[in-house]
Amino acid sequence: MLKPWLSPSFADFSTACLQGRLPGSVIIAGSSGSGCMELALECARFYLCEHQEGGRPCGSCASCRSFAAGAHPDFIMLRSSLKEEADAGLDLVTNPALALSDPELQVTDSGNRRSVRIDSIRKLIDWIGLSPAYGRGKACIINDAHTMPEGAANSILKSFEEPPPHTLIIMTAKSLESLLPTIISRAYKITLKEASLNVAEGYLGGMGFSGRASMVGLALARQDPDKAVQLLQEGIDKKAQRIISLLCTAVQGGADGELIDELAALAPAIQVMILGELVRELLKYKAGFALATLPLLDEQSAALLVRLPAEHLFTALSSLDQFAVSASYIPPRAPLALLRAWVQALAKGGHK
Repeated sequence: MLKPWLSPSFADFSTACLQGRLPGSVIIAGSSGSGCMELALECARFYLCEHQEGGRPCGSCASCRSFAAGAHPDFIMLRSSLKEEADAGLDLVTNPALALSDPELQVTDSGNRRSVRIDSIRKLIDWIGLSPAYGRGKACIINDAHTMPEGAANSILKSFEEPPPHTLIIMTAKSLESLLPTIISRAYKITLKEASLNVAEGYLGGMGFSGRASMVGLALARQDPDKAVQLLQEGIDKKAQRIISLLCTAVQGGADGELIDELAALAPAIQVMILGELVRELLKYKAGFALATLPLLDEQSAALLVRLPAEHLFTALSSLDQFAVSASYIPPRAPLALLRAWVQALAKGGHK
């Protein structure tokens, strides 16, 4: 079932489709975690459905059954890839489940970055030129279109501006501004926003999470409801609160060994996530935000940790943001050293 924060955008798309106002090209733009791919798949499924009258894919026609089975002959998705992945045929897939399991774009251990490759675009153009197998039409998705080099973008331009009849081309991108103006000009555009706090909390409530746990999960996930569910299922909210409690104990004169051990037991990316959100909440608290809006803090922890100078916090946040960009390259003890420096600074009586 489509996530609640995506439903309005899908309703606009399906209405345009049913009213004959939909061009053959669509751009869905949104940040990581906003649901671009999920919405793109639902749009493609609806476009190919043989019974669209209800405004949602029927789920029972031959097209919907083939789509669900990952074997629809008139659907394909082009993924960002490395050269070796494209050479192995992993750049073009027909199974929607693979689309939803794509890793986030990042620099690999070899130092390369996945992108939509020009050779892959050429293969997609060949596919677009084929006649549909079902006769209903064809739909394809170009994921992470913002990673297309200019040559790839120019190659797909003609097909994207004027697709063959009964053909839908959907691009997903991190923002409209990340694409060439010529790509944007002819397309039906959907810009996704983050789920509102009420919608996100309602979604988490339906997954069995509420109260402070829900608020902590959303804070750590930067308001991404699906990521928050994953973190809560893994108990990361409890681990974050445990680390903050141990930090307060260490600041008050206790040893920091248990604190360091607790943090070291987590993956580097989780360490950065917890410390980064803690720093952001402390900066907000210094700026006058109400404590009720800062779920990682309570009266005791706020009173103790707010003594860290703002300059120190901004420097820490910059370091943590840099760690987050290249999580696989985080020096194993970098966040631990940062945390130990906080303890030492606070123990000496830092000033606001």
